[in-house]
Amino acid sequence: MESTRSRILDAALELISERGYNGATTAEIARRAGVAEGTIYRYFKDKKELFVACVEPVVHEALRRERRLPRSGDLRELIRIRIRELVQIIRENRAVFNVLFTEGRFHPEIADIMLQHVVSAFTAQDREAFAKALGEKPINPQLPIILTVGLAAAIWAILQVGPGVPAPFAGLLPPDWYDRLDDDIADFFTNAIFASTTV
Repeated sequence: MESTRSRILDAALELISERGYNGATTAEIARRAGVAEGTIYRYFKDKKELFVACVEPVVHEALRRERRLPRSGDLRELIRIRIRELVQIIRENRAVFNVLFTEGRFHPEIADIMLQHVVSAFTAQDREAFAKALGEKPINPQLPIILTVGLAAAIWAILQVGPGVPAPFAGLLPPDWYDRLDDDIADFFTNAIFASTTV
Protein backbone atom coordinates (compact mmCIF):
# COMPACT_ATOMS: atom_id res chain seq x y z
CA MET A 1 0.00 0.00 0.00
CA GLU A 2 1.25 3.46 -0.90
CA SER A 3 2.51 5.48 2.06
CA THR A 4 0.84 8.73 3.10
CA ARG A 5 4.01 10.65 2.24
CA SER A 6 4.08 9.13 -1.27
CA ARG A 7 0.42 10.01 -1.84
CA ILE A 8 1.09 13.59 -0.80
CA LEU A 9 4.13 13.80 -3.12
CA ASP A 10 2.19 12.32 -6.06
CA ALA A 11 -0.75 14.69 -5.51
CA ALA A 12 1.57 17.70 -5.16
CA LEU A 13 3.47 16.85 -8.32
CA GLU A 14 0.26 16.37 -10.31
CA LEU A 15 -1.24 19.63 -9.11
CA ILE A 16 1.94 21.71 -9.47
CA SER A 17 2.40 20.29 -12.96
CA GLU A 18 -1.22 21.13 -13.84
CA ARG A 19 -1.62 24.52 -12.12
CA GLY A 20 1.83 25.79 -11.25
CA TYR A 21 3.28 26.30 -7.80
CA ASN A 22 1.00 29.17 -6.80
CA GLY A 23 -2.12 27.47 -8.17
CA ALA A 24 -1.54 24.26 -6.20
CA THR A 25 -2.73 24.99 -2.67
CA THR A 26 -1.97 22.68 0.23
CA ALA A 27 -5.73 22.26 0.71
CA GLU A 28 -6.07 20.98 -2.88
CA ILE A 29 -3.00 18.76 -2.50
CA ALA A 30 -4.42 17.26 0.71
CA ARG A 31 -7.81 16.67 -0.93
CA ARG A 32 -6.25 14.89 -3.90
CA ALA A 33 -4.01 12.81 -1.60
CA GLY A 34 -6.99 11.88 0.57
CA VAL A 35 -5.53 13.35 3.77
CA ALA A 36 -6.24 16.27 6.07
CA GLU A 37 -4.33 19.45 5.20
CA GLY A 38 -2.52 19.35 8.55
CA THR A 39 -1.10 15.92 7.65
CA ILE A 40 1.06 17.56 4.97
CA TYR A 41 2.86 19.52 7.68
CA ARG A 42 3.71 16.34 9.58
CA TYR A 43 5.93 15.40 6.63
CA PHE A 44 6.97 18.76 5.17
CA LYS A 45 7.84 22.07 6.85
CA ASP A 46 6.04 24.08 4.17
CA LYS A 47 4.88 23.94 0.58
CA LYS A 48 8.34 24.88 -0.68
CA GLU A 49 9.90 21.86 1.05
CA LEU A 50 7.16 19.68 -0.44
CA PHE A 51 7.90 21.16 -3.86
CA VAL A 52 11.61 20.35 -3.55
CA ALA A 53 10.80 16.83 -2.34
CA CYS A 54 8.81 16.22 -5.55
CA VAL A 55 11.75 17.08 -7.79
CA GLU A 56 14.90 15.98 -5.99
CA PRO A 57 14.39 12.18 -6.15
CA VAL A 58 14.08 12.25 -9.94
CA VAL A 59 17.28 14.27 -10.28
CA HIS A 60 19.06 11.78 -7.96
CA GLU A 61 17.73 8.81 -9.95
CA ALA A 62 18.79 10.42 -13.24
CA LEU A 63 22.33 10.76 -11.89
CA ARG A 64 22.36 7.16 -10.62
CA ARG A 65 21.33 5.96 -14.07
CA GLU A 66 23.93 8.14 -15.77
CA ARG A 67 26.69 6.78 -13.51
CA ARG A 68 25.79 3.21 -14.48
CA LEU A 69 26.40 3.92 -18.17
CA PRO A 70 29.64 2.74 -19.81
CA ARG A 71 32.68 4.98 -19.30
CA SER A 72 34.97 3.53 -21.97
CA GLY A 73 34.66 2.68 -25.64
CA ASP A 74 33.87 4.66 -28.77
CA LEU A 75 33.47 8.30 -27.74
CA ARG A 76 30.68 9.06 -30.19
CA GLU A 77 28.67 6.05 -28.98
CA LEU A 78 29.26 6.94 -25.32
CA ILE A 79 27.83 10.42 -25.88
CA ARG A 80 24.93 9.03 -27.92
CA ILE A 81 24.06 6.55 -25.12
CA ARG A 82 24.02 9.39 -22.57
CA ILE A 83 21.76 11.56 -24.69
CA ARG A 84 19.38 8.63 -25.31
CA GLU A 85 19.26 7.92 -21.57
CA LEU A 86 18.45 11.58 -20.90
CA VAL A 87 15.55 11.41 -23.38
CA GLN A 88 14.20 8.32 -21.61
CA ILE A 89 14.52 9.90 -18.16
CA ILE A 90 12.66 13.03 -19.28
CA ARG A 91 10.00 10.94 -21.05
CA GLU A 92 9.45 8.81 -17.92
CA ASN A 93 9.30 11.86 -15.63
CA ARG A 94 7.55 14.49 -17.72
CA ALA A 95 5.58 15.89 -14.76
CA VAL A 96 8.80 16.55 -12.82
CA PHE A 97 10.51 18.17 -15.79
CA ASN A 98 7.38 20.25 -16.43
CA VAL A 99 7.82 21.59 -12.91
CA LEU A 100 11.59 22.06 -13.30
CA PHE A 101 11.36 24.02 -16.51
CA THR A 102 8.19 26.01 -15.86
CA GLU A 103 8.54 26.75 -12.14
CA GLY A 104 12.34 26.79 -11.83
CA ARG A 105 12.53 30.36 -13.11
CA PHE A 106 10.22 31.54 -10.32
CA HIS A 107 11.82 29.39 -7.62
CA PRO A 108 15.62 29.50 -7.91
CA GLU A 109 16.07 26.78 -5.30
CA ILE A 110 14.44 24.32 -7.73
CA ALA A 111 16.77 25.34 -10.56
CA ASP A 112 19.68 25.14 -8.09
CA ILE A 113 18.88 21.50 -7.29
CA MET A 114 19.22 20.58 -10.92
CA LEU A 115 22.34 22.67 -11.50
CA GLN A 116 24.12 21.43 -8.36
CA HIS A 117 23.53 17.82 -9.34
CA VAL A 118 24.53 18.39 -12.96
CA VAL A 119 27.76 20.08 -11.84
CA SER A 120 28.57 17.29 -9.39
CA ALA A 121 27.88 14.68 -12.08
CA PHE A 122 30.64 15.96 -14.35
CA THR A 123 33.82 14.11 -13.49
CA ALA A 124 37.29 14.96 -14.82
CA GLN A 125 36.86 11.97 -17.15
CA ASP A 126 33.62 13.44 -18.52
CA ARG A 127 35.29 16.82 -19.14
CA GLU A 128 38.14 15.08 -20.95
CA ALA A 129 35.68 13.17 -23.16
CA PHE A 130 33.81 16.40 -23.91
CA ALA A 131 37.07 18.10 -24.93
CA LYS A 132 37.85 15.17 -27.27
CA ALA A 133 34.41 15.48 -28.84
CA LEU A 134 35.22 19.12 -29.59
CA GLY A 135 38.52 18.21 -31.22
CA GLU A 136 40.81 19.00 -28.27
CA LYS A 137 40.03 22.70 -28.57
CA PRO A 138 40.29 24.63 -25.29
CA ILE A 139 36.81 24.83 -23.81
CA ASN A 140 35.12 26.99 -21.24
CA PRO A 141 34.67 24.71 -18.17
CA GLN A 142 31.01 25.78 -17.97
CA LEU A 143 30.27 24.58 -21.49
CA PRO A 144 29.48 20.93 -20.61
CA ILE A 145 27.07 22.11 -17.91
CA ILE A 146 25.38 24.62 -20.21
CA LEU A 147 25.12 21.94 -22.89
CA THR A 148 23.59 19.40 -20.49
CA VAL A 149 20.96 21.79 -19.09
CA GLY A 150 20.22 23.21 -22.55
CA LEU A 151 19.97 19.73 -24.01
CA ALA A 152 17.56 18.65 -21.25
CA ALA A 153 15.41 21.75 -21.92
CA ALA A 154 15.40 21.09 -25.69
CA ILE A 155 14.45 17.44 -25.20
CA TRP A 156 11.69 18.41 -22.76
CA ALA A 157 10.30 20.94 -25.28
CA ILE A 158 10.31 18.34 -28.08
CA LEU A 159 8.51 15.79 -25.89
CA GLN A 160 5.84 18.38 -25.00
CA VAL A 161 4.39 17.91 -28.49
CA GLY A 162 3.23 14.44 -27.41
CA PRO A 163 2.23 11.49 -29.56
CA GLY A 164 0.24 11.98 -32.73
CA VAL A 165 1.31 14.01 -35.73
CA PRO A 166 0.91 17.79 -35.25
CA ALA A 167 -1.14 19.33 -38.07
CA PRO A 168 1.74 21.42 -39.48
CA PHE A 169 3.75 18.20 -39.95
CA ALA A 170 1.00 16.09 -41.54
CA GLY A 171 2.57 14.06 -44.32
CA LEU A 172 6.10 14.88 -43.15
CA LEU A 173 6.31 12.63 -40.08
CA PRO A 174 5.69 8.88 -39.95
CA PRO A 175 2.90 7.76 -37.58
CA ASP A 176 5.44 6.23 -35.16
CA TRP A 177 7.66 9.34 -35.02
CA TYR A 178 7.06 9.91 -31.29
CA ASP A 179 7.98 6.32 -30.40
CA ARG A 180 11.27 6.67 -32.29
CA LEU A 181 12.22 9.99 -30.70
CA ASP A 182 14.70 8.48 -28.22
CA ASP A 183 16.97 7.35 -31.05
CA ASP A 184 16.24 10.28 -33.37
CA ILE A 185 17.05 12.90 -30.71
CA ALA A 186 20.17 11.00 -29.62
CA ASP A 187 21.38 10.81 -33.24
CA PHE A 188 20.61 14.47 -33.96
CA PHE A 189 22.42 15.90 -30.93
CA THR A 190 25.36 13.48 -31.18
CA ASN A 191 25.86 14.50 -34.81
CA ALA A 192 25.59 18.18 -33.82
CA ILE A 193 28.23 17.81 -31.09
CA PHE A 194 30.64 16.00 -33.38
CA ALA A 195 30.00 18.35 -36.30
CA SER A 196 32.11 20.93 -34.46
CA THR A 197 35.19 18.76 -35.04
CA THR A 198 34.83 19.09 -38.81
CA VAL A 199 34.15 22.84 -39.00
